[in-house]
Amino acid sequence: MKKPVDNNPLKAKDSLILWFAYYLFDALRQVSLFQQIRNIAKGCFFLRFKRKNVGVPSKDADAAWRSSQPFVTSYAFSDLWAILHLALGLAGCSIVAHTSLIWLRWIFVIYAVLRTFEIFVYQINVLLFDPIKVGRANYRIKSATRMILLLLCNIIEYILWFSIIYLFVFSNSGSSVNAIQMIHESFLIISNNARPEEMPNSFVAAIGYVEFVLGMFMNILCLARFISLLPAVQQVDDY
Repeated sequence: MKKPVDNNPLKAKDSLILWFAYYLFDALRQVSLFQQIRNIAKGCFFLRFKRKNVGVPSKDADAAWRSSQPFVTSYAFSDLWAILHLALGLAGCSIVAHTSLIWLRWIFVIYAVLRTFEIFVYQINVLLFDPIKVGRANYRIKSATRMILLLLCNIIEYILWFSIIYLFVFSNSGSSVNAIQMIHESFLIISNNARPEEMPNSFVAAIGYVEFVLGMFMNILCLARFISLLPAVQQVDDY
């Protein structure tokens, strides 16, 4: 049995910008902790599966491979990953606002940047490139309702991770910090109800512009894309 490979038919001659963006975001996907956990677990699972099925006919081994996949490839793992990061984001806001340990604040702010980048790359791939990877005829999602709930979780995560960054910057500058206030400000920016230039200094405003753009991306592209897939609601009247 051979390990499945990517048979993506996309070539540079078809569309240079599409080809470049596809492979760029496919490579950026590998930067995330989520993808590395999946890669390591799938590699270990494949090696164990291969040893267990030594001598098994190729046809039977392929069928067994398709029917038995590691937990990290399941929808439940993605759901659990999102829930755990919501909890971590909430804990991070409280810790960064109240701890005096600079190294601990640095850990949270670095992870906030990495997780924000991971969410953005994941969303771009799901929205644009995963259908190309598997073929549009074969592309399926578990549920439009589930996808919207995960996107809402991602929006909350964005709010929390950016709040951690704001808290870190303000605490290092000697300003008094309040986690609830920063979460509120972050919510206003990502929902496009506040302008980043209203932030106290230019550095924080620059971070705010990143969140502002991510908010537009989430609201205009991601949510609109999957809300349109929700099942139609039956009406009592025709008007």
